[in-house]
Amino acid sequence: MPLPPPMGGLMEEWEEGMGESSSPPHPMAMGHGSLKDKDPEELKRRLYERVVESRRPEELPEEASVFLRHLGRLPIRYLIDLGIDRADDVLLHWRILTLCAHPDNRPVFHARFQKCITVPAAKFDDDDDPCQSLMEDLSLERRNKGRAGVGADNTDSMSISSRDKKTLLLHEIIFSSLDKPKLLSRLTALLSEVGLNIREAHVYSTTDGFCLDVFVVDGWETEETEDLITTIKEALSRKNASPSNSTNSSAPEKIFELQQQVGDSEIDWNLLTMGEKIATGSFADLYQGSYNGVDVAVKILRDSHFNNSSEVEFLQEILILRSVNHENVLQFYGACTRPPKYCIVTEYMPGGNLYNFLHMQNNVLDLLTILRIAIGISKGMDYLHRNNIIHRDLKTANLLIGRDQVVKIADFGVARQGNQEGQMTAETGTYRWMAPEIINHKPYDHKADVFSFAIILWELTTSKVPYDNMTPLQAALGVRQGFRLEIPSSVHPRLSKLIRRCWDEDPDVRAVFAEILIELEDILHQAQANRGSSRRSRAKMQKKTPG
Repeated sequence: MPLPPPMGGLMEEWEEGMGESSSPPHPMAMGHGSLKDKDPEELKRRLYERVVESRRPEELPEEASVFLRHLGRLPIRYLIDLGIDRADDVLLHWRILTLCAHPDNRPVFHARFQKCITVPAAKFDDDDDPCQSLMEDLSLERRNKGRAGVGADNTDSMSISSRDKKTLLLHEIIFSSLDKPKLLSRLTALLSEVGLNIREAHVYSTTDGFCLDVFVVDGWETEETEDLITTIKEALSRKNASPSNSTNSSAPEKIFELQQQVGDSEIDWNLLTMGEKIATGSFADLYQGSYNGVDVAVKILRDSHFNNSSEVEFLQEILILRSVNHENVLQFYGACTRPPKYCIVTEYMPGGNLYNFLHMQNNVLDLLTILRIAIGISKGMDYLHRNNIIHRDLKTANLLIGRDQVVKIADFGVARQGNQEGQMTAETGTYRWMAPEIINHKPYDHKADVFSFAIILWELTTSKVPYDNMTPLQAALGVRQGFRLEIPSSVHPRLSKLIRRCWDEDPDVRAVFAEILIELEDILHQAQANRGSSRRSRAKMQKKTPG
């Protein structure tokens, strides 16, 4: 099948978050489990031999070393996922990446029909285990299966009548371009925009900076794929021509308007003393420093990622930071908003972020600490929501720890005023913490932050990374179809109930932060009272014990 024609430079402005090109082993590698123990070079050699056996000489690279170098660009997981029997797929991927190497060809889209499947009209049967069904539907392999074999003997599905079934056509879409930040979620949003439902996702990054993303989708009603590629291209062209695109002629006017609003927030770069780099993000680096003798954190935008779009986002973050003042929100000191230096200066938080505190330092928190941290977050979020600010990327990495374990909300790069843009539908945030209505590109409001808070509360109570046995994209696909994290039985029952309410599918069911705060404070008072009663009981027992 010939590759689609190149799409020119349509994707030049697309960017997305890093870290989504790794995944657990995929079930398409089932039957090749022993390959995990093989030497990678041996796998490459055997795979090349299989390619030579199955293809005509003119379809192969002139030298074996060329093809072996291609395999060396991809992670070992790629070899394990495909095994040694899918020579046609490997050769197709090589051709796509070879085509993508030339700038004029990017991005490359390739589509092909896979098969028809028959599914029940209802997504889940009441008697089925939804977690198991979801894993089968998404072709995800969980590293730690909690209920192996569930549903294996379920004969109810055999009685489903033909009128209760639906036939779906599955297609495979392969995408390749330069591997940039914020690329993956925008790509999934594009597929959703043209009516495709992602059932599987396998994403890889090459060692020389390209991505190879393979999606299995339903939603296209014919086996022919030429119109499918055309539809995707047209949707992409519309996105790049939209007013929000950074190349739009009104962008300089928007930037000038925002710079005027920033006004007296401007500080003198020469008064800043820079210290060590303490963090690196998709678009900026964070440094410890001092300003007029005060310890500060300095967020500096990198030149390589600076364009009209990132400048607008940068200025909008300043406007929100300068408008807020709360003990649980990061304090803003000022900014440099004109070339050649673009930076935001805030208070310095010596404890780092909550994600590292939990997952890198392996801290396990007691109930009182969990509640105090959760209360601090809730106070800050309640303040923001009362001031009509939606954070849109609430996660433990954006919560900073100060002295005495005070927690403050930070990183307002994608935050928005609730009435700023009418109904918000943009896929904004980070997959592991993202609300289903955002994943589904439906209108959303401040309740999306409440869903993210539920994931944070689960993190605090378990000290685990959310969906740690899935890629971020797989986690998002799961959440969209109703999958939620397992809450251990050891978690306080009222906290468990609160978590479930806050991550409910229906945003109207979720609590607001004022209600969350009341509940958390009541649990804290009860826990403190129980601890005090326990101490008094122990003291009485000690007095009764003969000396």
